[in-house]
Amino acid sequence: MRKLGKIFFLMSIMVITLTGTVFASGDGYIVKKELTYESKKTVPISSGFVEVLVGNRNFTQYQIDNEIVITPMPDEMREDEYGNEYAYFDVSGLRPGQKFQITITRDCNVTTYEALIPTRTDTVVNSETEMFLEPTEKIEADDPEIISKARELTEGITTDYKKAQAIFEYVNINMSYDESSSYANKGALSALKNLKGVCEEFTTLFIALCRAVNIPSRAIEGYKLEDNMSGDEYLGENLVNHVWAEIYLDEFGWVPVEPTVIYMVNGERRAYLETFCKMPKADYIAVGIYNSERANRRIKAVDEVKYEEILILKEEVVPEEQNKFEDISSYEWAAGAIQNLYSKNIISGYSENTFGPENNISRIEFMCMLSRLLKYYDIQHEEKGMVYYYPDYAETHWSKDDYDYLLRCYQIINPSDISSIGFDAITDVFGVGSINMNKPITRAEAVALMDVFLVDTNETYYFNDVNYDTTFRNSIIKAYFNGLINGYPDGSFKPDNPIRRAEAAVIFNRYIEGKIYIL
Repeated sequence: MRKLGKIFFLMSIMVITLTGTVFASGDGYIVKKELTYESKKTVPISSGFVEVLVGNRNFTQYQIDNEIVITPMPDEMREDEYGNEYAYFDVSGLRPGQKFQITITRDCNVTTYEALIPTRTDTVVNSETEMFLEPTEKIEADDPEIISKARELTEGITTDYKKAQAIFEYVNINMSYDESSSYANKGALSALKNLKGVCEEFTTLFIALCRAVNIPSRAIEGYKLEDNMSGDEYLGENLVNHVWAEIYLDEFGWVPVEPTVIYMVNGERRAYLETFCKMPKADYIAVGIYNSERANRRIKAVDEVKYEEILILKEEVVPEEQNKFEDISSYEWAAGAIQNLYSKNIISGYSENTFGPENNISRIEFMCMLSRLLKYYDIQHEEKGMVYYYPDYAETHWSKDDYDYLLRCYQIINPSDISSIGFDAITDVFGVGSINMNKPITRAEAVALMDVFLVDTNETYYFNDVNYDTTFRNSIIKAYFNGLINGYPDGSFKPDNPIRRAEAAVIFNRYIEGKIYIL
């Protein structure tokens, strides 16, 4: 009877919180990565950017990427030679101590890969695969020592599948997992010389040896699910950052190879062939194709103060709460926006069943909705900034928390030399005498309140009732080019008309849509 050996999967050690239960084949994941940068300059940043890897979509046979969402909207997207997407964010204007948060959310489904591949299978070199024969930084396929070892390992073997298997066995049996800085993240040549390293060395050595004998191979970076144990006690599950390999085989395409496994039988190392051209468990999440020459970049003026990755089982996601408003059924053009804002607790109704889509929205109602919208996106605010209260505003009013947050957002975004920046922003719209908070807000006043949270534009657009002397003319034009407003079919904007609650919901929802980028 064959004895079962001990199997150890070894990965890089960054741990990611997992919410959910044990995965089965084909389970769905939501992976959320949050990065926060903070200005370390003593003056506003004049120019600069941060670059964040977004990754690839649908580039492996064992994963389907349904959607990748990036917030806020990147200023630019670029692609490297492997098809990896990178998001660029302009941080010019970031004030001393001000923070900038980026969130990338990947919605995906993964499965196993257990195709029966004949050992006589060869590879194919074509326009898709030839680039994966080239040497790169940390994959030194043209180094004489790499070439010599690859030829030694594959001498007399006639098929590419069997050559790759011989290389896999050498790496899998001989490499030792070592996280020390002398060996970790050093690449293939270091791995060959020292036979030590982390998943990056296991993988890059395997790939470099394959490329040296003309087998197209590539490294995949992403995550691996593992059990979290303390002795014999099971503490749940974690994800860790991980790198593994793929080789290209005729009629089968890119197939997975996991070399970072320690397999012991009676105290001796054996090759664990269950992970050669197979993926027996659906616990790998692919993000992109490994490119050591393209590390994430940022200017020296900012520090990365937060890096968090969270993974959630889609079956554990609580469905968004559905509104029960009975008076929006005839407002198809606004119903989706109302539901989206309702699910995010940005708007509410007069009662459980009444939203009042046709009603005018008061100044204070609009300000509170705007405040909740900014809070949802964690727009920076001056946490202890001074708040100006109009003489006719009672500090015991139900709106106080939202009112305070909004005015403190103005203070951080619209800098000034005077002590309370929020004074200028709010009084520029409503004047200095009184806020008249229950007065219906006009369409022009609404976009003027949002002005500082929109992207600047040098474009010019003419509504037939918006002239050079129209109050808040620039805010109206800015809102138009930010996609918040369209005007009426007759070419007018009607700046002095009160804005209705349904219209306000659509404007806020367009702001949300303008803050995300979907791949």
